[in-house]
Amino acid sequence: MPLPIYIFTGFLDSGKTSLIKNTLLDEQFNNGSRSLILRFEQGEDEYEESFLKKVNAFVEDFDSLDDCSLETMRKLDNQYWPDQVMVEWNGTWDIKTFLDAPLPEDWIIVQIITTIDASTFENYINNMRTFMFNIISTTDVIIFNRIEKDMKKNYLRTNVKSINNACQIVYESIDGDILEYTEEDLPFDLKSKEFKVDNNDYGLWYVDALENADKYVDKVVTIQGRVLKEPESKDPIYIFGRNAMVCCADDIQLYGYMVRSRDINALKDHAWIELKATMKAVFDPNFARNVPALIEESVTYMDAPDDELVYFS
Repeated sequence: MPLPIYIFTGFLDSGKTSLIKNTLLDEQFNNGSRSLILRFEQGEDEYEESFLKKVNAFVEDFDSLDDCSLETMRKLDNQYWPDQVMVEWNGTWDIKTFLDAPLPEDWIIVQIITTIDASTFENYINNMRTFMFNIISTTDVIIFNRIEKDMKKNYLRTNVKSINNACQIVYESIDGDILEYTEEDLPFDLKSKEFKVDNNDYGLWYVDALENADKYVDKVVTIQGRVLKEPESKDPIYIFGRNAMVCCADDIQLYGYMVRSRDINALKDHAWIELKATMKAVFDPNFARNVPALIEESVTYMDAPDDELVYFS
């Protein structure tokens, strides 16, 4: 049976230990299973013996990756019989050295989570970009913590997405509360009657428009996506959208809206287009509320982007 490995990385005092502890205290993640923590960096926060006993976890410290041989990993596997392994990685080391290191054949790396102190991010991204690139480019999830009230989340997101568009981003306040994107944080200007949504921002636009259809009424949007005609329809309607990987490669779904076409017969089915459209709101009985609908203004054919998938953070 595969043994899942979760890697927690980030610079010293960015909150890795706290995140691991909170994860192990989460009953949805930990139902009494045995956890082995491989610690390659020790910060101010510690794993108290009482805590380890409570969550059924064990800690092994390493001063360097040289001490972390395949033989050692097999020995620890036989010693602790863990159900999962949590790796607390030193953020100043290249994570690829661990990713490329030999592991027992049933040990499977399932997720890399990176913690970043938002208050120091600008300094790091400007002065230690190589280190930041190595961390961000390989991660699956980034947790920006210690976000102050007046801090713009879009600055954090833009820098991350320029390096790793596929990673999920979570925002936490100084108090540890999860922060949602507000209208001020959106990477397009809703105060303007007409705006363009960048290719990487489709997911944010789609979700915000779905949840707040009425505030988009009569806005003129330019967006990129695929045309999907409905053969059975006698109306000049098509679906405009993009695919999103919800949880895995086998769970790809289309996320899009209905569009009223100016000339449905001339439109190429399954073609990639840049669509300029006026947004409206129509009642959808499935949602029991208004949802967006688009009225086509113009269509420009284009090549499919290198990455066709949608990301929602």
